[in-house]
Amino acid sequence: MNGRSPLARPRWLFRALRTPRRPQSLTVLLLLAACAGLLLWFATRMDNYGENLALNLGTDIVGVVITVFVIGPLISRAQEGRVREHTRLDYEWFSAQVYGSTSNVKVLDTFSNLFGPQYSERLFRGIKSATAHGARVQILLLDPDSLAVILRGRELGEQSADIRRDIMRNLRTLGHFARRLDDTSRQFLEVRLCSTSPGVTLYRWDERSLVSFLTVGRLSGEGVQLEVAVRSPLGAFVEQRFDELWQQSKPMERFTHLPVTLVDATDGRREFTCRFVYVDDSPYVAGHDLVSYMARHRLDQLSAYSENLTVPGAHELIVVDDESDLHELLRQHFAEKYDASATAFVELRPAVLVTE
Repeated sequence: MNGRSPLARPRWLFRALRTPRRPQSLTVLLLLAACAGLLLWFATRMDNYGENLALNLGTDIVGVVITVFVIGPLISRAQEGRVREHTRLDYEWFSAQVYGSTSNVKVLDTFSNLFGPQYSERLFRGIKSATAHGARVQILLLDPDSLAVILRGRELGEQSADIRRDIMRNLRTLGHFARRLDDTSRQFLEVRLCSTSPGVTLYRWDERSLVSFLTVGRLSGEGVQLEVAVRSPLGAFVEQRFDELWQQSKPMERFTHLPVTLVDATDGRREFTCRFVYVDDSPYVAGHDLVSYMARHRLDQLSAYSENLTVPGAHELIVVDDESDLHELLRQHFAEKYDASATAFVELRPAVLVTE
């Protein structure tokens, strides 16, 4: 059902009252309240003041009830089908809408200038406010290692490596912001990566959203944005697309960190969480604690395991020669992904099973 049930309306009204207001609105409200109190004080000289006050307050309350529970829903329902056009995606304006959100914030895009240096701080202030009010924030970007990045690069007439770098800059910014949040707010922020081109973009705050389409030769944020209600036909269609991609996506942490278990044939096991890169479909991990652990054990006695690797089972650990061309290539990939440097890399090579 599209309409609110009788039990849902009080909850909706309470949530609306909790929504943060602008300082200008509070100033006007205080001025009106002061004027009303002054007028009531002047009216105390009237005959039958109590009866007149009760009569007027009673009729005003009836009017408020009719406005909130009858006229308000009718106007809201009429506005749900209305589509408002924006010539482009105004990131500052969207950040302001996020600031007042109390239920849900969603972003679906290949990558977004919203997380760039010009707009990110204002957006993150909005996210911090929204999560403090219990709003769930879901951000879904394209997986930098997916084939969809290459296809999108061809559509834009750019090298896929450029789009990949833009996505990874977004991820570094989001990871940095998540670490700045307190534990309560952090649980409301989720960032995931999808490997399928969404075809559409979505920027949602509460029950409204901006919808656009991935076009050829132009970034989605530079084109027309359609502001629609989430429950409108177009809004419901894009929400369904978002939910489908969200279910098939992976957490950002799986792209940035790889859990690895080292098993020693004679000395038990040890858990590690490593930064990693892929070259020619082979995983290479970097981490001082992992390399230090390997230095204290015999390599022929060690095996590596990880559920996130493409090939299941045991893997051999092969230290990359730091004077090889491969090592230099790994350093470049690592710096591009993490904006940091690494000096030692270890390849996780699937163990070869020897059979007769």
